[in-house]
Amino acid sequence: KNARRVATRYDKTAESFLGFIDITSIRLWLRQLST
Repeated sequence: KNARRVATRYDKTAESFLGFIDITSIRLWLRQLST
């Protein structure tokens, strides 16, 4: 739910939305590296 709220907020500008996706994917990737 939290991610969805942020996504809809940044959906107003495609660039910010893509940046949000980049940050999220990087965080998930780093989390997998640490395990």
